[in-house]
Amino acid sequence: MSYPTPNPKPATIGRVVHDARRRHVGRGPGVVGKREFNRGDAVRSLTKIINDGMYPHRDIGETLVHQGDAGIVRESWSFLGEIYYTVEFFTRAAVVIMRGRELVRAARRGG
Repeated sequence: MSYPTPNPKPATIGRVVHDARRRHVGRGPGVVGKREFNRGDAVRSLTKIINDGMYPHRDIGETLVHQGDAGIVRESWSFLGEIYYTVEFFTRAAVVIMRGRELVRAARRGG
């Protein structure tokens, strides 16, 4: 005896997203902002990053990155509508995950 197969749900092509901050209705996944930095870009930190217990082999409360430290973007991704970057700070020997609003493009030396 064969059982009837249920009808598959139709694929969602796009969903309507209301962005209250911009006061308009748009279509798409609703990622806020855009990727400002690419892999290998030189950036500077706009904030001081302190270990909250998630960074291994460092004391809680120890400063990982000072404001103005320069680093290199290693990767970027979006999570819950916000863009995040993995940044390597050579002078501090730290690899930190930061938001795009916490970074600024660094000026190149000698040029």
